[in-house]
Amino acid sequence: MTPVWADRAGRLLPVLPVPHGAPAVLMVATPVTTLRDQARALVRAALRAFLATLAGCPAEALNLHAEPGEAPRVDHLSPDGQPIHLSISHEAGLSLAAVCVGGRVGVDLMRAADAAMPDRQAIAQDYLGPVAAASLAALRGGDGQAAFARAWTRHEAALKCLGLRLQEWTPELERALEQCRVSELALPAGYVGAVAVCD
Repeated sequence: MTPVWADRAGRLLPVLPVPHGAPAVLMVATPVTTLRDQARALVRAALRAFLATLAGCPAEALNLHAEPGEAPRVDHLSPDGQPIHLSISHEAGLSLAAVCVGGRVGVDLMRAADAAMPDRQAIAQDYLGPVAAASLAALRGGDGQAAFARAWTRHEAALKCLGLRLQEWTPELERALEQCRVSELALPAGYVGAVAVCD
């Protein structure tokens, strides 16, 4: 199970060093709104605090580049010279930030209620592929909704890990995504999330 560190009152819980290739995921409580300015500021502050501990430098020394829609970057290397890769995902009320030393990383988050969309099956067919769509079609009600949220966040996390934008399913895309190792995250009730890593 992927460890999750929570920042619920502006403070990070003590964390262990992150081993090479294993992700750390920071969970940050944010305002319950779709406006993301405050959520971005909160998650970036948590990221800087965590990265300062990881890199062994003051938080002010870290230059965090984060443009909406792009993977964030930090102009710093880990103490052993490995690059530090980052990924962020936001939903109303919660944000996630994933950190991985050496390997690439992607994280995705969804409110479980958002998986109740009426065109869920068509979206699964177009983006998750025929096998996943068939599995989801066999499920009804809450089971189908929860399974879609898990499949979607796993898919999006893998896309982010590889630096790919959302695109319709193809056999080539499925083969590319298979190089990612994806884990579901233990999150507060009402949220579903996943983290993906790749060398």
